[in-house]
Amino acid sequence: MSEHDKIRELLALAAAGALTSAEEKQVTEHVRSCIACSNELGAWRPIASELRRLPTPQPSSWLVQATLARAEAKLAEQAEHDWNRRVMIVVLAFAWLLTIVTWPVFHVVSGRFGSLLEPLFSHTCISFAAFTALGWLLGGVAAVMLAVCQRGERRLA
Repeated sequence: MSEHDKIRELLALAAAGALTSAEEKQVTEHVRSCIACSNELGAWRPIASELRRLPTPQPSSWLVQATLARAEAKLAEQAEHDWNRRVMIVVLAFAWLLTIVTWPVFHVVSGRFGSLLEPLFSHTCISFAAFTALGWLLGGVAAVMLAVCQRGERRLA
């Protein structure tokens, strides 16, 4: 596509004042040297002027209300999503803290606080670690299942 053809496509927009400053400059420079484009731009200007005089269409009130309702529902959904994310982060942080604190408490209660510093783990410590990991795994599976169910309910609503 030649430069002339590109400018011709912009003439109607130039008459309507809908071009960027760079495009407007490009059209102005071309129209100075091209009589055909200058005449076409002159033909577009009265049309653009008359179009500006037409009343601006207004959306119906039911469309405005329906759009507002959809926007409010979307914002409420986003707020709920953000709240759920914050709650999940707090619960996760609390669970990690509880897990970390439980290890020394477990050793103190079992009377083997000194074994915390030993490089070898006893059978009880390994069992406790496996139980903790299983609890975390089951909690994660439950969270994923709840999220999938909640997403399915939202789609049906």
